[in-house]
Amino acid sequence: MKNAKADFITALMHHDVTHFTFTCKGNDLIIVLGTLLSRDNKTMLQEIASCVEVEKASLVYLCTMEEKELREQTTFFSRYEAGSEEGVLALLTKAFLANTVLPNDLQVYFENLDDGYLSAESNIGEEEIEEIQSLYEQSARVVIVLGDDLYNHPRAKNIARLAGLFASYGKAKILLSHTEDLEITDTKEIIPEEVESLKSFDGVVVYRCPAHDKEEEGNLVGSLQFQMAAKVQHGEKIQVAINQAMYPRTFVLDESLKGTIALMPCAKNEDISYRYSVAKIVK
Repeated sequence: MKNAKADFITALMHHDVTHFTFTCKGNDLIIVLGTLLSRDNKTMLQEIASCVEVEKASLVYLCTMEEKELREQTTFFSRYEAGSEEGVLALLTKAFLANTVLPNDLQVYFENLDDGYLSAESNIGEEEIEEIQSLYEQSARVVIVLGDDLYNHPRAKNIARLAGLFASYGKAKILLSHTEDLEITDTKEIIPEEVESLKSFDGVVVYRCPAHDKEEEGNLVGSLQFQMAAKVQHGEKIQVAINQAMYPRTFVLDESLKGTIALMPCAKNEDISYRYSVAKIVK
């Protein structure tokens, strides 16, 4: 994770340290993307909850799954498809910079962006982007939290370049999950690459996330929808097959979860690959 995060930081670096922040405090709008904070960063989750409740900040939460511990504090939640983070960042960046004077090459880049395709494949509709854009434009101080899911994404560097654009040309500051130190380096601005065709995650999908405790590492935690899709029962012993590896697990039904992606708690730093995988359930 450390090397991946360092590469991500390098890809989004710009000259001005004021584009980055270490806190969500003092902002009108907090946008969280690419993390379940209850798994990745409890301290940040608690800080965000306080900002909403005490400072009356608005919270936009974008993830493949709803963060149930911030459900009451969330102003706007949208569930995107696994693997589509690059498309989501491209749509957000274009929306946030829509009323900004950009260099000609960037203007052309966004004019050529296939919004319809990215919205359809990511499951973030045009109306949802417009709603987020409206919240952004109404806010004076904006922070965007980029989570751990992004660092090992196959398109992490381009995701970082896109995020760097709305930090450089917009009013949002970037907060990186689990980054206490930022070593600002002098880098030339790079036009983002064309967004790749978004990979489809059809079938049974699991999300490898940090376990709360050692015992939980033996579980696969899913919603009622997942239970039905995977044809498993609560308490059933199963094998989760990912690529060529087999992981013995016990299925645990959590009716507070929604959607068809199951949580697969793992030891921290156990796996540095992209967290989402299409899996096969073997009984």
